[in-house]
This record gives sequence, structure tokens and C-alpha cells, in this order.
Amino acid sequence: MPHDTTTPLTALIIGTGFGGLGMAIALRRAGIDDFLLLEKAGDVGGVWRDNDYPGAACDVPSHLYSFSFEPNSHWSRAFATQPEIHAYLRHCANKYGLLSRIRFGAEVAEARFDEAAQLWRVRLAGGDTLCARQLITAVGQLSRPALPAIEGLERFQGPAFHSSQWDHGVDLAGKQVAVIGTGASAIQFVPAIVDQVGRLNLFQRSAAYVLPRTDRAYSDAERERFARQPWRMKLQRLGVYASHELRALGFTRLPWLLRLGAEAPFRRFLRREVADPALRAQLTPDYPIGCKRILLSNNYLAAMTRPQLNLVTTPIRRVVPEGVETTDGTLHRADVLIHGTGFAATEFLAPMHIVGRAGRVLHDAWADGAQAYLGLTVPGFPNLFMLYGPNTNLGHNSIVYMLESQIAHVMRCLHALRETGASTLEVRTEPYQRYNRRIRQRLGSSAWQGCQSWYLDAQGRNTVNWPGFTLSYRALLRTVSLRAYRFTQPLPADLAGVPGERVLPSPGALEAASAATLRLFLRHAFRARIGPPQGAARQRAVVRLLTPLMPGTGGVTHQRGALGGVPVDEVRPTGDAAPGALLYLHGGAFCLGGPDSHRAISTRLARGSGLVTWVPDYRLAPEHPWPAAVDDALACWQALRAQGLAPHQIVLAGDSAGASVALALALRLKALGEPPAAGLLLISPLTDLSLGGPSMATHALDDPMIRPDWLRQAGAWYACPPDAAEHQPLHADLAGLPPLHIQAGEQEVLLSDATRLAQQALRCGLPCTLELHAQRWHVFHLQALPLASARAALERLAQTARGWIDAAGRTDAEDA
Repeated sequence: MPHDTTTPLTALIIGTGFGGLGMAIALRRAGIDDFLLLEKAGDVGGVWRDNDYPGAACDVPSHLYSFSFEPNSHWSRAFATQPEIHAYLRHCANKYGLLSRIRFGAEVAEARFDEAAQLWRVRLAGGDTLCARQLITAVGQLSRPALPAIEGLERFQGPAFHSSQWDHGVDLAGKQVAVIGTGASAIQFVPAIVDQVGRLNLFQRSAAYVLPRTDRAYSDAERERFARQPWRMKLQRLGVYASHELRALGFTRLPWLLRLGAEAPFRRFLRREVADPALRAQLTPDYPIGCKRILLSNNYLAAMTRPQLNLVTTPIRRVVPEGVETTDGTLHRADVLIHGTGFAATEFLAPMHIVGRAGRVLHDAWADGAQAYLGLTVPGFPNLFMLYGPNTNLGHNSIVYMLESQIAHVMRCLHALRETGASTLEVRTEPYQRYNRRIRQRLGSSAWQGCQSWYLDAQGRNTVNWPGFTLSYRALLRTVSLRAYRFTQPLPADLAGVPGERVLPSPGALEAASAATLRLFLRHAFRARIGPPQGAARQRAVVRLLTPLMPGTGGVTHQRGALGGVPVDEVRPTGDAAPGALLYLHGGAFCLGGPDSHRAISTRLARGSGLVTWVPDYRLAPEHPWPAAVDDALACWQALRAQGLAPHQIVLAGDSAGASVALALALRLKALGEPPAAGLLLISPLTDLSLGGPSMATHALDDPMIRPDWLRQAGAWYACPPDAAEHQPLHADLAGLPPLHIQAGEQEVLLSDATRLAQQALRCGLPCTLELHAQRWHVFHLQALPLASARAALERLAQTARGWIDAAGRTDAEDA
């Protein structure tokens, strides 16, 4: 269909199988019509369009292998054939008016996220580029044929094709046919062609567990009753669903149930169908049942006994022009070569080139195996949803049920985007990692372990199957908190050109209530008691009193020590720490606080980054005015260098006045000719000691944490001369400093200090990322225990620190 390629759409959907059509129907039902489906072929249907080999059919009962909202009373059989399923999908596309929203012949070559425009730009193989706010892939796991890595395939002189690309122009009558593979496709087309061919050599690498398929034709009377009384179809669907759902127990919890309920029936079936003991032995698997896909067929085992079929279990050495040669030297002549070797199920979204934030390539992000949060989303790839993504395949029930669960969750996310006004939604790293650790743990005790199968990737990880019930998956997607996602908008127009984003609070009553309660508490318990007329001693007593309300997190250990003669708190993540260190300078307007008062921040940075985090208990004003704090920070830096750490293995960080000290240290190191640190993490930085920023006046009443007169009091105590260059970052040449990552709350009095620093970095060509957190105050990170947005912000900083360290490590490795 024609489409204006310059106008951003709400969504681009790749694929027109069950996933793509179901997603499009959900959008249309929600009143969203500015979407486009991209289909590389000339018709809808996905795998049910492509896999039209003889005997192609579904191994899930028809009434369950269909949309719940579009029951089909016309199924001719209990297990539908390929033509019927393809016709059903065509019917859905027509009924819901989707054909006008499909662009056929549109193969996606690349999808790249445009951070400035907050859009996905999708380049087609033909050269056209489309753009959309959301990118939804629905290409399935079984869409790319897998050809065996056998020497000489290209030298075969006769017709050769994969079962999913069946060449119907090849007449098999009387021919010598070689079939490589005995998977789910082969067990359907081999019985369908065996009586046509003159000779069929079937090359089997491993035998399959095959059970009868309880298939039968529906009578005209049954179909009429289904049409007249839809409740009968619903009841049929429910019964089939329940019986199949129970099978998950055997696959995921109690593998011995498979031995009782499936292996024993298989052996009886095999004995009944195959009389020859030697052939039965060849057809008996040597791995635990369930480890590979259990296949359903009423005629495959019987086909093995046909005189024209020869089952070959000797491994293949190579393919030659005349046929297939096995390792025993036998040449099995063939006129036609058919590959029944399945699909590249673990190569998700290939060969499309998907590029997210900061040029991150999805293929690289999955270097250790594909994984996704809920099987749908990956950090670093905003507004990208993958239907039928990693670990969402089933061994026991209907994938259409899973797809409907995923589609409903995507719609939940789109609704949240509209409600919050956010332009992007992106899963956070911590819940993404936690979810996938749980998936791997549950897969470890499943029936799918213990053999090589298409469920496993090259590293032996099962990246395909869901290790549980479909009902539990649906419940999870319906009820899981959206706090796992970051909701963002572009920065305000007055910050045009500054890299960064405006981070919105996660939707939900709990976060809103927590924030409101904290504002009230901070305004009366902290803000009112910190600053004049109170002296330093009284203010420090208030901080000590409130410190227990700002605890650290688990997963770390603490040890008191010293760096360069400066007392420090060494916060070490449990387990093996990453090579490198994080030097964190706490805030407190140069006069308050210490390592204990800021454990809410330091412990989460240590745990999230995997870096040992050193928190100096630097000297405070008014007893120790400038330059004592910067001198102490420099002593700690030099001590870390003396331990053997290179500058690019150290991240500098700080909040408020501590961020000011961290910046001053970076400028002093530059003045000394020292190489820069790996990076600078700055939370609510104080960058203008004259307190001349406009937000000092405009936000004086908004910030529940601090007030301007306290900053003036603390500045007088710190007594930094106006000409101290290391404390003048807004006027300094920042080129040559480490890259900056700045976070600030939009309600804080130091907002303009953060934004002006980001603008100065931009002018100096210094890489800088600015995050402005909506509805948040000065160093809201200290309230990480009750505030999900604070935990998410610290998680982001920790990941940034680790990213800097890892990038430096890769550079060292390349240089070596």
C-alpha cells in the first residue's frame, strides 16, 4: 500500500502471521489506526503461508490454535491442515480491515533508534525508510530455514530445497529422493510422499519420540452446532486448553510424569507400528523424553516400514553431485535432495540489523545468548517489543495463547505511554537481569536439559522455551508492575542539543503516594532543621538522627579503612568485583554528612556496577575550609593509582557538594597533566558557588530537601576564593575531562547548576548525558528504600559506570 515515509507512525509491525495480525487487531480495537504492517512476501500468513509442503498441519488442536476473539466454527478437522490455517489468517486480515495497512514485498534490512527524534527508523531492503514511535516484531522463532553444515551441499546436481521452501514444480514420482532430517516437518511430509517416490533415503541423526495425533474430521452436524451455539466452541477450547496445560508439569516440574504419560505410550505405539526389532531400535531415542520436541503423527512410524523407504542412521560425510555419502563410504544416490532440518530458532530477529541507544547492536547485546524481559523487551532498545521472543516457545500448549498474552501487555505499555505523556518506554537492566536469572534457574530443572536440540543456542543455553504454565505467564504479564520500565521524554526546548532525557515517574499509586509522603516528611524533618540559624553541630546531629532512615542495600560488604591517609568506607559487592573502582564523594554542602549518611547511594552503586566503591570521610567545613575536601579527594585518587589502577579504571562520582568536589578533582588532575578518569557521575551537582543560578529563586519553595539560605551559610563556611579555578566549572574549558553523566530533579534549587554544566560541556565538546527527573527533588536518590524512581536512577548510574570501565577494558585488550 502507498504510505508517506516521512510521517511518523504510532507503530510498525514486522510480520503478518498470528503475532503481527493479532497485534494490528488490538491496535485497531484501541482506536489506533496509524500503524503499518511490513510483510516481505506477497500474502499474509507467516509460517503458515511458507510451509505448504505435502502433509503440513498443526500439532495443536484447531479450536485452541486460533484467536480467542475470532473462533472458527468451520474447522474441518480436530488438527487443522496448512491450507485451512492460512485461509483463517487471510479471513482475519480481511474481517478486521488490515489489508489496507499492510505493505507487501517490504523486507526489513535495518531498524535504528533515533535518540534525538525518539523514533525508530526502519530501512527496507528496497531502500525506503519508514519511521514510527513503536517497533513491534512478529517474525516468530520458526521463520528462517536452517540448512545443515554438510560439505558439498552446493555441488548436488539435482533439485534441492528446504521443506519450508517446497518446490512444487519438482515431480517426485518414481524419483530417488534423499531427505535429511527427521523433525516436525519431516514426519509430516515423508508419509505424504513416500508412496510417490521410487526410493526414499531418510537420513536420521537422532530418533524422535512420536505419539499418535488424536485427529479426526468434524462432521457437518458438529460444525453447524459450533456455528449456532458458540458456547460449544468455547467449551471445546477450554477443555483442550486444560488438558494441554497440565502437560507443563511434566516438562517443567516433574519430568517423571513424561516417562509415565508419554514414553510408555510411545514404546507401545512403536511396537504396534514397527514389527522389525532392528528398525525399532533405530527409531528408539537415546535421550530422555521431552529433551527434544515430542512429535505427533499417525502415519510416520508406519511409513518407516514401506519397502521403498530406507532409514539411514550412519552419519553423513558429504554431499556429492550424485547423492549423499555417509561415513562408511556408502553413496546413496538421489535425484532430489530435501532438507527437513528445521529452523534457526535461536537466531532471533536475524538477519535484521537492530540498533538501539548509543549505537548498541542487538546482536552484540545477545552475544552470550538471546534473552528479554518477559520475552518482549531489552534494555537499550526503547519502544521495541518482540512478540514470540526469547523463552516464550512452548512444548505443551498453543503459542497463540502466549501471543495474546504478549499483545495485551504491549497494549498495557502503550496505554501507560499515553497516560504519562512519555515518548519512550525501556525496560531497566536490573529487573531484566533478575527475570532472566529466574528463567535460567527454572530451565535447569526442566525436561529440556540433557541433550542437544534446536531449543539450545551455540553456548548450550535454552533461549527458546518458557519454563512454566501459559496461565502463569498470562497472569505475570497482566499484573507485573510497570516500574520495571523507564518512561522518558525529550529534554525541554531550552536544552536543545544537550544529549539526555526527561525521566518520568513510573505509573502507579504506590510511587505517587511514596513521593508525596516523602515530600511532606523532608520539608518538616530535614529542610526546616538544616541551615541557619542552626550551627554545624546541631545540623550534624539532625543528619545522624535521620541516617537510619536512609539505609543501604544488601549484596555488599563494608569495611572501614584509609586511602592516602583519608578515612574511607570500602563498599565491596559480594562475589568477584569487576576490575576498577568508583570513588564517591558524599554531599552535605561541604559541612555535613559522611559515608554512613549516604549508604543508600554508595551501596547501590557498588552492587549495580560490580565495582568496589570507596567513600572518603573527607574533612568538613567550617573546621576545614577549602581546599581540604579537594585535597582529601586527590589523596584518595593517588592512593588508588598507587594500588595499580589506571586512571581509566576509576570512576569519579558525587552528589551535591560532593559532586562539586568530584568536578574540582577532575579539573585539578587536568591542571596537573594527569590522564582523565573513566567518567564522572554527578547527582544534583553544585557548580556555581556564587549561587547565581535562576532556579535558586524559582525553585526555592519547590525543593523539599534544601533551601538557598543553607547553601549560602555552607558556602561561607567552605570559604572558597572566587578565583579558585577548580571550583569554576561553568567558566572552565572542560575539554579533556572524563565524560559526564548528570542527574538532577526538576524541583530542586540546583536545577540550573546541572543544566548549565551540561550546556558548558556541550560547548567544550565534552561528552555529557543529562537526566532530568520529573517531580523529584535535590538528591532524591537518598530515599531509594521507599522510592522506586530513586532506585532506578541509581541503577542507571551504576550501569553507566560499569559501561565506562568495560569500554576501557576492551580498548586495553585491543591495544594488547
